[in-house]
Amino acid sequence: MTWQKEQFLRPTQPYFVLEADHFQQEVYWTQGISHFYTFGLHEARAFDVVPDACIDLVFQYTKHAMDAYACGPVLSCQRQNWDGNQDVFGVRFIPGYHPAGIDIEWKDLIGHRIPLKQLMKDTILIDKMATQMDFYQRIRIFLQEYAKLEKQQEKPYGKRALVMDITKRAYLSDGLIRISSIAEQTGYSESYINRVFHEQMGFSPKTFCKIIQFQRALEFLNYGQPNKMTEAAVNLGYYDQSQFIRDFKKYAGITPKQYLKRIEQEQYKNRIKDTNYLSF
Repeated sequence: MTWQKEQFLRPTQPYFVLEADHFQQEVYWTQGISHFYTFGLHEARAFDVVPDACIDLVFQYTKHAMDAYACGPVLSCQRQNWDGNQDVFGVRFIPGYHPAGIDIEWKDLIGHRIPLKQLMKDTILIDKMATQMDFYQRIRIFLQEYAKLEKQQEKPYGKRALVMDITKRAYLSDGLIRISSIAEQTGYSESYINRVFHEQMGFSPKTFCKIIQFQRALEFLNYGQPNKMTEAAVNLGYYDQSQFIRDFKKYAGITPKQYLKRIEQEQYKNRIKDTNYLSF
């Protein structure tokens, strides 16, 4: 079997898909945004969140109000509680990307969920999003207001620019690039790259690469049809099957075989509706 992967990795939270009452997504690949998504929860639930190295802007709509949050990534599989009777709209940025208009360091968002009003000087985007009632209109209004925030944002320089370059190289290599190679390509020493990356992001570039590799593994299991775990390990660049199983269980909470069994039983691919609002 040959795995036909997408050119760009779309980082995913698979348990959102499996636990929600419905799930839609719109792939974007522009302005640092990976995709938009929406899901509903009729009842309160707790489900796992996996590492994706992404910041999400999440808008939670109930009958009477809308609450908006910046959600940082986790570094291991973690259980999170969600209230019921709500409609969730999310914007997932590509791994390592810092959204415009958010006044917080990337590292300070790790494992946290912070109200957007605490992080944004201008709350027009939040106010306008509060009145939008459908997926398409939420995407349209978000992009309209987010473009204004981008124009106000200074271009990255110095250490932040270096970290953005490192995350881009790691992302485009599916996490398989070595730090020694980045050092050769950028002209900086490995120790400096490690120090600056940890200072800015809160974890090492090696960890970032492992998370990207894990996200490709999720994609492989979600949309491929691996006959053997050894085949999956080889396709994904793991040293051997044991390393693949060990790393996957750390990040997903279960083994690849257990994960594959669950998504097959619950028909993962059939639970996702891919929209094409932005294809014209």
